[in-house]
Amino acid sequence: MNDIEKAKIKRLVARLKDLSERDGCSVPSWMLDENRYGNSSLTAAEQQEWAESVCAHMRGSVALLYLIECGKRFGFREGDYVFRDGGTALGLTRELIENVLIKYVEEDLIRYKPAERYIAVYQFYHANDQRLSENGQSWFNEFLDEIFTDVAGRLRAGKDLPVKPMAH
Repeated sequence: MNDIEKAKIKRLVARLKDLSERDGCSVPSWMLDENRYGNSSLTAAEQQEWAESVCAHMRGSVALLYLIECGKRFGFREGDYVFRDGGTALGLTRELIENVLIKYVEEDLIRYKPAERYIAVYQFYHANDQRLSENGQSWFNEFLDEIFTDVAGRLRAGKDLPVKPMAH
């Protein structure tokens, strides 16, 4: 490895450390080891650890983008993000949306593809990113809209909230 490559790796590791400290995000320890880069391929366990780490960031991005979209479409209630349907306003937070994504998207993908686990989840998030860049449409926006529309309808009707939404 030449000096330019070593400098790039040093900058990458420094950025990862900064990101981890500043945002409290989880970065696998082997990614912070400058000597690890360029020596060998990732093991299957490292690939899973990488995918799980990246998926956490992707999930957060999806949640933030959805909140921004809701802000544009529905405005705010007392400064907080909301989803509105039929006169019902549901308060939304990043944490709530991330939990919905974990429970109703990621867990189902992992159950459907147990050998791939977070690699399958990563591929799903990545496919949505491609769709978003190609035509401006997010599968997640449509999915989350359906969930929150169902919740709002159930609340208006006085019904129990679903444990799991209908399969998509």
